[in-house]
Amino acid sequence: MNKLPQLKKMTLAIALCIGTSPSVFAQTADNTDKDAKKDVPQRVVVTGSNIKRIDVETAAPLQIISRKEIQQSGAITAKDILELTTSNDRSALSDLGGSNSWASGSSGASLRNLGVNSTLVLINGRRLPNYGFADGTKDTFVNIDSIPASAVDRVEILRDGASAIYGSAAIGGVINIITRKNVTGVEIGGNFSGSTEETKFNRNQTASITVGMGEFAKDGYNAYISMDVFRRNSYSLDYANLRLPDWYKTLNKFNDPNVPGNYLSSYSWPGNYYGRYPANYADPKLAGKLINTPAPGCAANNIVDGLCRFNGNENVDQMPGADRVLIHSQGTLRINENLTGWAEIQLANVQSTYHTAIARLNSGAASSWYDSIKGEMQYYTDPSLPAGHAFNPYSFPIGMQYRFADNPDMFKNVGGSQQYRVVTGLQGSNFGWEWDTSVGTMLNRAHQRQQLYKDRYAFADAITSGEYKFGQKNSQALLDRMFPVMGSDGKSTESWIDLKGNRELMELGGGPLTLVLGGDIRRESLLHKSMDNILAAQIVGFSGVSISGNRNVYAAFAELDAPVSKRLNLNFALRADKSGPTATEFIPKSSASFNVNDSVKLRASASRGYRAPSLPETGNGGVSWFTSGDDPKRCADADAIYEALQKGNATDKQNAETAYYSGCNVGFPVAITPNKNLQPERSAVYGLGVVLQPTKTMSLTFDWWSVHRRNEISTFDNDYILNREDSIPGQVIRDTISDKDKELAARASELAGTPLSFKTGKILGIRNMYVNMGQTKVSGLDFSVKDSWNFGEYGKLNAGIEGTYMLNMQWFDIDKGQLDDGQVGYRNYPRLTSNFMLSWSKGPWSVSSRTRFVSATRMAFSTYDTTNYQQYCDKLGATGEGCKKSYDIVTGAGMSYSGFKNAELGLDIGNIFNRPDPVLYTLGSGLPLRGRTFNVWGRYKF
Repeated sequence: MNKLPQLKKMTLAIALCIGTSPSVFAQTADNTDKDAKKDVPQRVVVTGSNIKRIDVETAAPLQIISRKEIQQSGAITAKDILELTTSNDRSALSDLGGSNSWASGSSGASLRNLGVNSTLVLINGRRLPNYGFADGTKDTFVNIDSIPASAVDRVEILRDGASAIYGSAAIGGVINIITRKNVTGVEIGGNFSGSTEETKFNRNQTASITVGMGEFAKDGYNAYISMDVFRRNSYSLDYANLRLPDWYKTLNKFNDPNVPGNYLSSYSWPGNYYGRYPANYADPKLAGKLINTPAPGCAANNIVDGLCRFNGNENVDQMPGADRVLIHSQGTLRINENLTGWAEIQLANVQSTYHTAIARLNSGAASSWYDSIKGEMQYYTDPSLPAGHAFNPYSFPIGMQYRFADNPDMFKNVGGSQQYRVVTGLQGSNFGWEWDTSVGTMLNRAHQRQQLYKDRYAFADAITSGEYKFGQKNSQALLDRMFPVMGSDGKSTESWIDLKGNRELMELGGGPLTLVLGGDIRRESLLHKSMDNILAAQIVGFSGVSISGNRNVYAAFAELDAPVSKRLNLNFALRADKSGPTATEFIPKSSASFNVNDSVKLRASASRGYRAPSLPETGNGGVSWFTSGDDPKRCADADAIYEALQKGNATDKQNAETAYYSGCNVGFPVAITPNKNLQPERSAVYGLGVVLQPTKTMSLTFDWWSVHRRNEISTFDNDYILNREDSIPGQVIRDTISDKDKELAARASELAGTPLSFKTGKILGIRNMYVNMGQTKVSGLDFSVKDSWNFGEYGKLNAGIEGTYMLNMQWFDIDKGQLDDGQVGYRNYPRLTSNFMLSWSKGPWSVSSRTRFVSATRMAFSTYDTTNYQQYCDKLGATGEGCKKSYDIVTGAGMSYSGFKNAELGLDIGNIFNRPDPVLYTLGSGLPLRGRTFNVWGRYKF
């Protein structure tokens, strides 16, 4: 039986070095003399420590997804790869839903359901640039869509806090993308995937090429470049609606194309007239009569229920298209036996396109928004067609309900980014120290562009002047003036220099006492700014964003590894981080592992997690928008005055509306500004586990973990601020009691026969800012079981199961001032998630399967969702235990053949049993369109 420090040679072969140490390059080569060295234990660095070691089963749980597992899974993007772990939240930010996101065109990773800003994503042990836009305008994160899958050798997922090693953001854990090393020759690859049921569903294509030269072990150098090209095809909401299951259409009639007119809009092309004949119209039979009739030119088959109709779903993307070009290049050069130079270059161009609803005219509809530059409200009303307009058949102004279908393709939201990362460094061994230093710079430039919203001046002028011709195809130049390109630009940059070294201090009972010392200096900056036409309040309904910030980050760290005996290993780490104006943060970590015997290892860890406030949270500028709600200080008075004025004459009744909406359902702007006095988010992270190896081939791991994050940075919601206005002065901006207020109150008092008054002025706005206010507590159990069987001439069989059992997920209830009752078992937090993997290989053949299981949940999204979902359960007669989202189990299978010279072909089938989405008696999780998929792929090496 193998001793635990050498658990399995197969595992050791996977556990290669992060980064680029010379010894590791020789061991991770695609074309090295593996047979000569395969029995020599090699010390490597694994994610979560700076210490080289033989045993990859450290005191912190580490999941490794190998290149072979990636190929067998059918994963074709970095996002697909990360969905192979149960620790990653699949509902985290995705470019699939990015049209409504502040960070459109991007996807993030979230370990332990703690958010994209609390998961650190690395490539070869060093950071990647943050996306140019912050999610929600505050949460910085790495866009995982910018990572080329063909360059990935393996992914190491540290499911433990690691801020003491890596610094800020490593609260939920660390995802370390390890790229291929020592690649030679030319390799081309590609895939085509789609649905076995529908032509347009799940259509993706990729192509890749990798070119490398030089074998490090023999030639002393290696360099290669790898490029991925990815395309995802789009399909419309109308196409999807035709393929929805019956249960969904029963819940949501609007999506059922079989019900005539239920989703056809009266905002159509060439439109409908609507309004009323004037009260003094010459023909008394028509005076005051409602007008609601199709405009001339509407096709007969488009007239439904007397109105011209339009299917807007044909132009709206249910699945957005995407195009990506991703490049990764790296090289190493042995300068002498004690010195190696290396460099990495990464380039990415990522874009997602979301076709939106076609713009429309709704005469008389009012819009209001906040001009953040002038600090005042802006108002706009869609124009009517004046008398004498060429398209107005009436002798008086008439309203229109109209869809601008001249060029449907122009109405879209395009989000994406361009990214580069350049880093170079040296590694060497001198005076008893092994050292590693690097200098690098990186940038992500994000953009969001959209044509849909109106130019307040050009639009109204084109309509009223008659320049726009209704029911005709107008020039693109005119349409571009009416619906100008608008959007935002963002830029995130980081430059750094780092140095670390390790040396053995003395021999202990189990090996050398090893010390690591290091530090780094980084310069970070972020800019997120709306285009000038938005900032000038020229775009109807849009408030601007202007956020900027920069800072220096200084860090020093130390790690001590003490193999006290053959059985006991202790590890201690301490890091000091200074991020901009934030006070220096000291982050400790300690861990221990104990080999009970050759087959049992116990492990434990305790650490502090840390996230420095982001640049949007502490920088300059801010974001603003317009909202509405009841004013707790004024609504009751407004309602009483409204009721009194309703007893009066026509003028009084008109004034009653004015009085009511000055205090109830009142509109006001909200501005959120950064806060330079924020404290870091901090967490306590604990882990306790056992590693078992009962046989030579079988291994089991069981780990309990707990994360308690405090000092969370967020903003108070508007109702919270309004209800506590007196205790948090300065956040609610009010007008004085106006003369109009006094006039309305006096008349209401007269009509009611009792004194009525407004006791405070109207809300002018809310001034909000980021504060440390919340906390989250989450815990669970991770487990894995792996085994393999060698059947000789009948091949080799591998099996494994990996999963997460959630014990607790609690949010902070700000109103109660304590943690809530827990979210586990609600819609987004299933109790159990697991993956079962099975693979068989013999000669050139390989067959594999992967089954994902997710336990049943309640229909409600959380403990706060107490009523919304129940109406849907009642609608379908599902009550009690039946009102649940059922468990989900999906199985995929794949096979490959490498018997051709220099070539390999494969076929993957996803959801092989064509299991439908679980029935939801509530909406809100996207359309249930899952079906069976296929992926055909191939590789050829020259």
